[in-house]
Amino acid sequence: MSETRKKAGRGGARVDWGRESESRYLIFRLGEELYGTPILGVREVLEPQAVKPIPNAVKYFAGVINVRGEIVGMIDLRVRFGHEKVSPPTLAFVIFDSAVGPIGAIVDKVEVVTDLGEDDIERHPKVETEVPSDFLIGIGKFNDRLVSLIDFNKVLGAEDLRHLRSSRLGPVGDGS
Repeated sequence: MSETRKKAGRGGARVDWGRESESRYLIFRLGEELYGTPILGVREVLEPQAVKPIPNAVKYFAGVINVRGEIVGMIDLRVRFGHEKVSPPTLAFVIFDSAVGPIGAIVDKVEVVTDLGEDDIERHPKVETEVPSDFLIGIGKFNDRLVSLIDFNKVLGAEDLRHLRSSRLGPVGDGS
């Protein structure tokens, strides 16, 4: 396995994107667990900022932030994956592209961007996990640790994406 790494700075703000490739993954932490997602879907990693809550949203939808004039919906991955909700001091926001535009995921810490070859990934693991199986790409092997590899675009279902689209557009008049 060839690896190109650069440790993330405080909150995961500094990431070495390196070359883009289907075998590169952004590895991040939720509690003691490691997760990864394909780097091709990640737009950027941001330092945390204040999140504006949206009333009547699903419990894992934390609210919205302003990223250079663009309103971005934020998902609390701890809540989405059934972890205890806490606010560690090293939070990072991972912004990725979705069918409704950019979406952000709140993670505890960004660890590294690395290559994971096909030999390093078990695509159909027979394991029980807090991560629903339709989110799971597979289980990766990284530095003697196992990493749950997830597809950010599948973390939100079709209904969630419709809800996000309506909160991004704001109130719609009746046209009269």
